[in-house]
Amino acid sequence: MKKNLCIIQARMGSTRLPGKILMKAGGRTLLENVIMRVGQAEKVNNVVIATTVNKEDDKTEKLCRKIGINCFRGSENDVLSRYFECAKKYPEYKNIIRVTGDCPLIDPKIIDEVVSLFEKNNFDYASNVQKETYPDGMDVEIFKKTILAKADKEAVMASEREHVTLYIRNSSKFKKGNLENVHDFSHFRLTVDNPEDYEVIKFLIENSDPEDGYLKYVSLLTKNPEIMAKNSKIVKNAGLIKSLKEDKVVKKYA
Repeated sequence: MKKNLCIIQARMGSTRLPGKILMKAGGRTLLENVIMRVGQAEKVNNVVIATTVNKEDDKTEKLCRKIGINCFRGSENDVLSRYFECAKKYPEYKNIIRVTGDCPLIDPKIIDEVVSLFEKNNFDYASNVQKETYPDGMDVEIFKKTILAKADKEAVMASEREHVTLYIRNSSKFKKGNLENVHDFSHFRLTVDNPEDYEVIKFLIENSDPEDGYLKYVSLLTKNPEIMAKNSKIVKNAGLIKSLKEDKVVKKYA
């Protein structure tokens, strides 16, 4: 059995910045940047894009065909279901790595470190997000496919269906681990949710090499405070905060 399948969730219908995954920086779309970075990780054995069945994501599927990357289409709002149904299409993989399409600067070395932590300790779930010490936009999660199946069956709240690993992270049933950085860089914002984020990411991509790690981006922002200031006031995890505020039961656990 093969080990690690990375499923990158990506869709055109972003609320704050529609079509962001196909916006360009450094001659590539942001989604292509994510795919390129994930592909540099040694512990990723295969990559698939999980997008929605919405008409607008025909463009996402078209890009995937063009660059030769597998694409799965599922529910827009029930992202947990989308992940699980996608994972079932690849029965030869036992672990799922989760990366999102709004992280075009994701560091492959961090991916490998999170996966190594997961493997060495036989965790059910491991990440670097349970205690955030890396820049926002360096988020990596890995979990056993059996745990994903359990979450898909048992998660009943809207927030748990929209945010793939929320049920797993909040449950005491699973053995979990977290990768912490020596220094806390969590105040650096390297994700794309808003137009201001895109300006920052575009600057970083155009002023760095494709092989550079997150410390290069931290250095560039430190040396260019006017760039860093562009998105420094944006509320972190705004989507999750909104989901929890509006939460409700959407599925019956049988």
